[in-house]
Amino acid sequence: MLRMNRLKQTDLYARGSSLQVFGSDPELTSDFKVPDGENATALDENFFTFPGFRNFTANPSDAPLVTTMRADLSNFAALDGLGISSTLVVAPPGTVNPPHVHPRASELVFVLEGTVDIGFVDTTNTLRTQTLKEGDLFIVPRGLVHFQFNNYQTTAKFINSFSSASPGVARLPTTLFGTGIADAVLIKSFGVTADVIDKLQEAEGAGTQPGY
Repeated sequence: MLRMNRLKQTDLYARGSSLQVFGSDPELTSDFKVPDGENATALDENFFTFPGFRNFTANPSDAPLVTTMRADLSNFAALDGLGISSTLVVAPPGTVNPPHVHPRASELVFVLEGTVDIGFVDTTNTLRTQTLKEGDLFIVPRGLVHFQFNNYQTTAKFINSFSSASPGVARLPTTLFGTGIADAVLIKSFGVTADVIDKLQEAEGAGTQPGY
């Protein structure tokens, strides 16, 4: 009986490992994926073009957060199955892309203009930060908490590219203080009083624009 239980546990671990292998975008068996109900011969160059980044500027009402424009599976169907997507970020002075994670993608940051501070925390709780300037690239491994902050006097623009057409995002301020987690859980987890938790929940309710 003990041996049988161990065999069952081994099988469960193996199944769990195999599920992780298929956590990314599935590979295509054709050049590109044709949307349901569409004919491949009817798809012209416009299907493969995303014009949403043209003349994109910061929205002052987003401050103190950055302004973002996503090009992912939600608004660019040609990405389906290709395992890529991008976000244009415009960061006026003093704005932040708050701590967040992408559960399904690594992120490659390319600075178009300006200067921006970036950092991520790995699973050893080591913070790795860098000041990026125009032309710099920076990689954020999948699933790690990271942020971007313009602590300078000019607007920064950068492209965040992802290894998934649907990278997902969990923004920590919203996840922790805007989803209804019981106050008692947060009070004990952070070692603070109820007043502190109330203030954080109130602040999160004032602005829920998701960083990306």
